[in-house]
Amino acid sequence: MVHGKDRHYWAQLRAALTAGLWASPVPAKDPNGYTLSWSRLIHKFSKHCRGFQDLAEITSQTQALSILLSANTVDEDQLGSEPDGQLRLASECMLLPERIQEATAGYEVLKKLQSTRSDSLLLALAFYAYALGKPSECLEYLVKVPVISDAQSHIPRSSTVRSEASTLQPGSVPDSSTSWTGSFLSAESPPSTTNIVDGRAWATTESIRSFCLQGMCHEKLYPENELAMQAYTAAIPLLIVIECEIPSTLTTQTPPSSFSQYRELWRWAERLMFRAITLLARTRHLDDPEGLIWNFFTHYRSCSTHWPPTFRTFHRSIIAVLHLRALIIRFRVSSPPVTPSPSLQSDKPPQWLNTARSIISEYRTVLDKSTHFPKAGERNIKVEDLVDLSVAVWEASGTVADRAQWVIDVLWWATRLTFNSYRIFRHMSRLLYVSGDTELAKRTLRLYIEVVSKTRAAGVDGDSDTDRHWVETLVEGANMFCRLALSRLGSSGVEEAKEAGEFLEKAKTRLDSADKELVARVALAEGIWNTVTAFIGGREHTRPTRLRTALEHYTHSVKAFPTPSAHHQLALALALPGPSQNLEDAIASARAAVEGAPNEIRHWHLLGLLLTAQGEWVKAREVLEIGAAIDDSPSETDESPSDTEAGPEKSEKNAPSEGIATRDFETEKGAIDVHSHDGNSGVANGTSVHEMILDPDATTIPPSATLLHVLADHPVPTPQDAFEYALQLRLTQMALTEHVDGPEGAETKWVDVFGWIAERKGTVSETQLRSSMDTGSRSAVTQSCSVVIISEVQETVLEINTNVVGSMEPLAGQSTGGVQPPPITVTPATPADPERKFSFPKRTFSMDRDTSAGKKVQQMLKNRVYKGQEKISTISRKIGHGVVRNSNLRRTTSAPDFHAVLQNHHYQASSIHSRRRLRSLKRNHNNEVSEPPMDDRPVPLLPPTPPTQDAKPIPQASREDKLLSELWASSAATFRRLGKIDQAKGAIQEAEVKNQENPSVWVQFGLYHHVLNHDQQAIESFQKALFMSPDHVSAAVHMCRIYLSPRSPSRSSESGVDPDPDKVDMSAGLLGYMSRGPGWDVPEVWYFLSKAYGLRGQKDKQLECLTTALSLSENRCIRDLGHAVGWCL
Repeated sequence: MVHGKDRHYWAQLRAALTAGLWASPVPAKDPNGYTLSWSRLIHKFSKHCRGFQDLAEITSQTQALSILLSANTVDEDQLGSEPDGQLRLASECMLLPERIQEATAGYEVLKKLQSTRSDSLLLALAFYAYALGKPSECLEYLVKVPVISDAQSHIPRSSTVRSEASTLQPGSVPDSSTSWTGSFLSAESPPSTTNIVDGRAWATTESIRSFCLQGMCHEKLYPENELAMQAYTAAIPLLIVIECEIPSTLTTQTPPSSFSQYRELWRWAERLMFRAITLLARTRHLDDPEGLIWNFFTHYRSCSTHWPPTFRTFHRSIIAVLHLRALIIRFRVSSPPVTPSPSLQSDKPPQWLNTARSIISEYRTVLDKSTHFPKAGERNIKVEDLVDLSVAVWEASGTVADRAQWVIDVLWWATRLTFNSYRIFRHMSRLLYVSGDTELAKRTLRLYIEVVSKTRAAGVDGDSDTDRHWVETLVEGANMFCRLALSRLGSSGVEEAKEAGEFLEKAKTRLDSADKELVARVALAEGIWNTVTAFIGGREHTRPTRLRTALEHYTHSVKAFPTPSAHHQLALALALPGPSQNLEDAIASARAAVEGAPNEIRHWHLLGLLLTAQGEWVKAREVLEIGAAIDDSPSETDESPSDTEAGPEKSEKNAPSEGIATRDFETEKGAIDVHSHDGNSGVANGTSVHEMILDPDATTIPPSATLLHVLADHPVPTPQDAFEYALQLRLTQMALTEHVDGPEGAETKWVDVFGWIAERKGTVSETQLRSSMDTGSRSAVTQSCSVVIISEVQETVLEINTNVVGSMEPLAGQSTGGVQPPPITVTPATPADPERKFSFPKRTFSMDRDTSAGKKVQQMLKNRVYKGQEKISTISRKIGHGVVRNSNLRRTTSAPDFHAVLQNHHYQASSIHSRRRLRSLKRNHNNEVSEPPMDDRPVPLLPPTPPTQDAKPIPQASREDKLLSELWASSAATFRRLGKIDQAKGAIQEAEVKNQENPSVWVQFGLYHHVLNHDQQAIESFQKALFMSPDHVSAAVHMCRIYLSPRSPSRSSESGVDPDPDKVDMSAGLLGYMSRGPGWDVPEVWYFLSKAYGLRGQKDKQLECLTTALSLSENRCIRDLGHAVGWCL
């Protein structure tokens, strides 16, 4: 029994010490389960554990000193004695003046104590000495301890209590046999609490406390001395031991047992790591070879898994902020990447980003417990700072749109702990737009403007955003609304453009005229706004003024603070038709943009297009090849610092192309490296980030807003954007190749383009095997993108080579009024959309007449007829008549098989005939395959299927599918000009499968019928395109071309009947509308309008239109600028 009580009170005393229950009235229990106070526990221990009265006295004085120290704060675990956010060592672990006299008495008692446990006595005296403000005496006591880290030697021995786990050695990770798996459950089960019962836990606590006191003494005596760091570093082996030995509690107990039973151990361990990290943040660089700062960050995170959210919230907030700042500084890019990899598959997030997100998640939990919703006149500074910190982490990781959602989640969480924080709204508007939620982004921006305006009007000091942030945010918002306006149809775009103008007016109210950079950004935004309103307003009398004003703003922006974006926009403005057109200056501005940002593919694309306007075909081809090489370069990753060290092989691989000069394409003055600008690498400087987290003299942490990037003048392209830019450049290359080498030369190049797409198939939205009209219903729907910005202004190509198939020279017998037209040829627009079967007859149209649909088209066309026009003919025939499901045309096999290229990369081409290799096969009743006979007559359609009431809505095509549809439609045009009609139809079918709502598919289908002399079917196809997109220029031009042609049984006939006057009037009205709106700069519109006027006998107007068409065709790019590169970045 004596031995039983002996072991019981040893266990109870050590458990109370390790748990740090200094102020608890009942820290222990007797063998019968009755509670004991500290005095009773020490008395019982002295009584039953004979020969350890000195240890009882040390325990008593330690508990007394701890109580005196805990008087500094209401909660002894909150460290209330130091200011919030204070970094430098102050009064931590030091007694208040009124407590010193009482503590001195206990200090004297210990000094007089004669004890055989000398190590424990010396460690207790050192604790007292530091608390009394005597760091020198503290160090003297600690020096007398032989090995502080040898916690095993500090464990008192007795005849009745032996350590059963003597193998635990500091600096090594013990095996499972010595694991601290036994949690302190009750005093009745000492065998399961070996680590506490045998004294190892308390001995380790004393060792860590001594190391911490030693380091703090050195900080007091020798500020910024390495001795303090050596003391803290010596405790790392003990930290490793406790991390491995103390099991994490998986229960929902609060606080967890792994914390409550080892509270005193965690107090000193946390204090030691906190002191070490704050000292290292001011004295060591992040590239320190020892890596001590990262080592301590890792240990702090590992230990914090045992702590409740309310433990040391001040310290944990500081460490979380310092850790995140270290990651941002270490891995941030120098500036946002201009053009990411065109692969539509997002790069794998770097490992450090996962670490940062984990830290932010833990920090949020701490702030949930330590902060509250602000009262009137208050602000939750820590939450707002975490918002800035989270955005800075996202920016450091490359501002990738696919990684923005977790930041948005943080912002939504922050709204619960703040009240109308303009900081949150500012960041949220930007991130929502980047992530694709444009409607919510617009609402949030309006809310930001309202909150800041009201606060400023109320005169609340310190609660209003800065002037610079206000101007930057409104300029960014105006540009966002302009981009959205270009992507809208109808009045919604006009309203957004109008609101963008209001934002700019508000921004100028707080613009500092001395800040040249901001002045230039505002001028650039005003130029973009005027350009956008000129195109979407649809008012011909205001367009010249808008464009002239836009040019003035661009010029002012370049003079005030030249940037690549300003040069790009200036080049676009100078290239537009009109009195201000100057191709030489436009090319010079485009070259300046390329020199300023050689990694921006759109700058190269614009320069190449402008060179084509001057007929510089060779130079344009070289420039476009450089732009295409940008996206072909391998993307760098930032998985680890070692990955970023550039060796000789990498430098050689990224060497600049020989003979490519950006300043002068006529003389090779030098080569540029298109891969080494704008900081596209994931890590700033690899392992050579010679920078500290804080300044050496810092006493507090700077605001996290200082880590944020300056807002760019245009958003960082997403992988989908990069893919679109690269694809548009390749379409321009194909147009240039076909123009120079003819369609025969372009035919083989299409294989390379489709092969390039196949290499990036991982980013294209993978669609499952879909069925067409030949195989059944669809089985999958591709995911649509939140925002798709596609210009509605369709391209027309000027083909100077009149030998190219499809040139639109006046036919024999046509009346042109004696005026020789310019050599203008119309090429239909390119398309956009996915998973749709090429089922023309199954869509709203069939051979059966549907007068309601015809009236809709009739009314739509009537609304666009010029005022005063008469005799508008009715369109009574059903659209879709004559469009056949299976043509009797014999397929040829000479065209490149794009599917073979795609399937080599496991790419699934969704098409009606994708599984048939574009062959028109026909199965008889015996299920035998036979070739259809050659016949130009259309096959009668099957009776239409009656529409069902529960018809499913047509799914929106994804952005990638729209781009692929555009690609197939472009290839169809090449095949048609080659005379390979079967391959052209197959490509049209592919385009329709990708995007069934693409009007350009119907334009191509109309041209396909036109080549076969099926003019009625061609007209119906063009009408369908106009029904889908009323402002489709190509559809209107091609339809009017047929209307204005002589009516004859055969187009090869030398004589024919004059065109129908009703059709001529309709053409004049429709083309007149186009010339005042979306087709104001298209030569073909003016040419055929002049032809219509000539047929009506209006010679003056005919001559005027022909003159305009000729002037527009003289300095025309190979493709439409707005469609190829866009009107704003």
